[in-house]
Amino acid sequence: MKPGTLAIGLGAGTLLMAAAAFGLLFVLAPNLRPWTLDPTDPRITLEDVEREVIQRYPVDDVLPSTLAAMVAKGDVTLLDVRTEEEFASGHLAGAIRVEPGSSAEEILRQHRAHLKGRPVVFYCAVGVRSSQVLMQSLRELTPHTDGRLYNLRGGVFRWVAEGRPLVSGNKPGKAHPYNEDWGQLLSRTVPGP
Repeated sequence: MKPGTLAIGLGAGTLLMAAAAFGLLFVLAPNLRPWTLDPTDPRITLEDVEREVIQRYPVDDVLPSTLAAMVAKGDVTLLDVRTEEEFASGHLAGAIRVEPGSSAEEILRQHRAHLKGRPVVFYCAVGVRSSQVLMQSLRELTPHTDGRLYNLRGGVFRWVAEGRPLVSGNKPGKAHPYNEDWGQLLSRTVPGP
């Protein structure tokens, strides 16, 4: 064997092991391909978006009707995973805003007392950002709750489409469109004056 052959063989073996590990990550992790739905396409519905979110982020979810009953009993902590502007426009009563992309450590540092012994529901505009935060934080947050952590199916868009209120301070709130493209889906989902 030539002196450089072993190094090349080890390099190739290491490269193959890294490729195998990388492939395993794709099998274990949700499919993170680019978003496949165009919210500006008039054929795309909120139900289409909900199906895609469920497929990409396999976390437990809760329907707005179930969440409304939990809220009425005062038996839930609501974590709103949207920007300050979205939150200020309108949020579920009693919700705590959590910065999109927050880690479990950040959530625990700021809100541990609100999680203790209660179900926790994450939400955002349609469920993408809240599912992402929930999925990456689930293992660390579970011991600090009653073990029930959910994503609100369809997010604020579904909540409002079913006629449920949002608040902004002590006034009625309105659903924020997130951006112009998602605003088109919102206007198709919740036709307004």
